[in-house]
Amino acid sequence: MDCKQAISLIHDYLDEDLARQEELELKRHLMSCSACKQRFQSLQHTVAFVQSASRVYAPLNFTDQVLAALPKESYPRIWKQKMRRHPLFVTGSLLFLLLIAGLAAHWTSFQQFQLTSDQLYKLQIDESSRKVIVPSSSVVDGDILIRNADLEIKGKVLGNVTVIDGNVLFDSTGSVGGKCEEINRAVEWVWFHIKRIALQIIP
Repeated sequence: MDCKQAISLIHDYLDEDLARQEELELKRHLMSCSACKQRFQSLQHTVAFVQSASRVYAPLNFTDQVLAALPKESYPRIWKQKMRRHPLFVTGSLLFLLLIAGLAAHWTSFQQFQLTSDQLYKLQIDESSRKVIVPSSSVVDGDILIRNADLEIKGKVLGNVTVIDGNVLFDSTGSVGGKCEEINRAVEWVWFHIKRIALQIIP
């Protein structure tokens, strides 16, 4: 047995993980090699010292105290880090959320009847049935936008007609020169406003 093998067996012996035959070979080598014997005794004293030392236990709340003592990242700092890593994505997401929130608030705030037209004097309003009527003798030269009511067209509308949360009813003599849209859901209403904003921004 050479010294390299002996050193490996010394560690196994101190760990009490050495077979009987290898233990006998190690002892024979230690009797003939003073350097390995000195190393063995040194390691044996170290193990004995560590085993004789009293064990130190951490307090029960040690982990909680350490975690509480660590500095916490503030929300502004976290947002700054995210902005630095993905500026376009974060900015686009925030703008989209603001747009949806604004349109949703706009949707819920206008649950009452609303009528928009440049020629209101040519229209009749029946409040009991929540209906706006374009009389057969009327020609409305412009757009009509109605919210939370029906529109009955007996005459002519030369512009666009948009009815939100209502229905468009045509008489046999009624006609619309432009587009006629019925928007009965929040999603369609949001899409309608996005298109309208886009048309105002992009000529």
